Amino acid sequence: MSFTTSQAGIDLITSFEGCRLTAYQDSVGVWTIGYGHTSGVYQGMTITEEEAIAFLRQDLKTAENAVNSYVTYAINQSQFDALVSFTFNVGTGNLSSSTLLKKLNAGDINGAANEFDKWIYAGGEVLEGLVRRRAAEKQMFLSGSWEGGGVVDPDPTGDSTIRAFQLWLNENYNSGLTADGIYGTNTKKAATKAYQQILGVTPDGIFGSDSKAAVTILKAGDRGNDVHLLQGMLYCRGFNPNGVDGIFGNGTTTAVKNFQANRGLSADGLAGPDTMYALYN
Repeated sequence: MSFTTSQAGIDLITSFEGCRLTAYQDSVGVWTIGYGHTSGVYQGMTITEEEAIAFLRQDLKTAENAVNSYVTYAINQSQFDALVSFTFNVGTGNLSSSTLLKKLNAGDINGAANEFDKWIYAGGEVLEGLVRRRAAEKQMFLSGSWEGGGVVDPDPTGDSTIRAFQLWLNENYNSGLTADGIYGTNTKKAATKAYQQILGVTPDGIFGSDSKAAVTILKAGDRGNDVHLLQGMLYCRGFNPNGVDGIFGNGTTTAVKNFQANRGLSADGLAGPDTMYALYN
């Protein structure tokens, strides 16, 4: 019997996959939208939440086909949903070679469930988001349901990079933001105030002529909080700098050029007064 992901499975997945309704560039420059959808996406594209879910259902087909193909032990709908969430996150190759799959196909349900706990690393480090996701998947796999409180992100539509940027603003500039992972007026104003502090102008959150006049050009090789703010704002506006780390590298140069071209500016990759004015307005 072949399964497709149930609504409960969709709810679990969307609780951990950040959704963005305006196209942005991922870490390798691919235009992306919704819950990580890339096919047919172009700069400036916008979608609705309903369209994002429709794209997600399309993108889940690969994971669904893998689970239906690789799992030979008789499973139920909830176990299928948990495995699809896991596979969508780690990839079909990792599923096919996993001890989790081997134990499951041998009928060792508890042993397979315990394998979820091992997939919590990225770059050799434990990620709290993966810990929560694996816990939710394991719970659904074993019990047929999962509890949102304390398990999933408090805002299911928030973007993790934007959330990290908001937390950074709170830590470094006492911005008092709610770290919801959503770029809105408050985040824009907080970032503007932070940059104005660096520029030495009145931090009123309005990037006007005085702020523009105080801008010094940022370029490849520069480092510091002003670069961190530049990268964070580029990401929030849909232009991925391939890392928000305060280091002006190749990814930041590309993102600046793409932003400049989008705004009708000279695409030279230098973040000067005109670029900053456009970015903060």
